[in-house]
Amino acid sequence: MGTGYVVVLNAGETIPERNSLVHQAWGDVPFSYFQGHESMAESEFLDLKVNKWEINAEWSRNPDGELWIRIEIVREARVAEWLATHGLAWMAGMGGVLLIAEMDEGGGELDEILLARLVSVLSPGNRAFLWCNGLHEIDGEYISRLPSREDVLERLRRC
Repeated sequence: MGTGYVVVLNAGETIPERNSLVHQAWGDVPFSYFQGHESMAESEFLDLKVNKWEINAEWSRNPDGELWIRIEIVREARVAEWLATHGLAWMAGMGGVLLIAEMDEGGGELDEILLARLVSVLSPGNRAFLWCNGLHEIDGEYISRLPSREDVLERLRRC
């Protein structure tokens, strides 16, 4: 795994539905998606990308401009197996649902921000970890340093 995030949902926490998640993270942007089930409560994954070229046609000249972000949703019995497979057995017992968010290889700074903004929506009230050269817990201060939705949209417009 390259740079990614792991969010451990506390008991009783729910995952926002896709449109709400995107709106909270990125605002009103054109996006594409694949989802494992109609409802996020039953999905095992959500793949998202901002259709940057619809915001600014200049993005179509960048072959790496259309990167996908995957949120894998690991529940119940699969949690212990996933943690063991990734050498994170020490996290067992933290929560019943894991959200693993990562992006296609080759993204730039803006793509990293798009990924982090999604995590910022999922992290309040839960434990969130940055996975880059090890696992590092992130907090509200980390999230507060992220650009706002408006700043992200402006960067998308500028290409």
